[in-house]
Amino acid sequence: MADTAVALCEDHAIVREGFRQLIGSLDGYRVEREFGTVAEVLADGALDGIALLVLDLSLPDGNGMDVLDALHLRAIAPRVLVLSMHDAPAFVHDALARGAAGFLSKRSAADVLPEALSRIVRGERYVEDEKQLPLREDPLATLTPREHAVLLQTVMGRRPAEIGDALGVHVKTVYAHRLSLMTKLHARNPMDLYRIARQHGLIS
Repeated sequence: MADTAVALCEDHAIVREGFRQLIGSLDGYRVEREFGTVAEVLADGALDGIALLVLDLSLPDGNGMDVLDALHLRAIAPRVLVLSMHDAPAFVHDALARGAAGFLSKRSAADVLPEALSRIVRGERYVEDEKQLPLREDPLATLTPREHAVLLQTVMGRRPAEIGDALGVHVKTVYAHRLSLMTKLHARNPMDLYRIARQHGLIS
């Protein structure tokens, strides 16, 4: 069985090297690429063939959340494990809602990274503390990554045809996702979606 191809996005070279060595010491993984900025990791072809992206939230030209949002719009994207010094529940919830497969504090990464990688590769979600998972009553937690992407595009004022082009899907699929997310969020119209997005801090 081939090793899982991993990419690292971390702006501090020393920290990145530490994670590269740690991941490289684990059976079944190989670090294929390293990035230090949002622009680098989102460049055309940068993540081709990568199965798992280990992503820092604080980057010099933007935010790891920007990377998650951009990957939402791609038909094929790696699973993402977020690493951050900021591990408050709000950060965890937001990252997971934007499509991250896991969230790990840098303070404990050396101890639990192997388990986190293993679970994410198996298709599971990983957080260190189950209390960090979004509450079931949080309506955004019920959205799929694609529904979340359609929500973000909708509240930014994009038309269904534009959203379909961005996501690489037929406009009918966009309408289906929008109907599903509106049902889950109990929204009657786009203005309701805008209000909900503001309440949850997705837009200012």
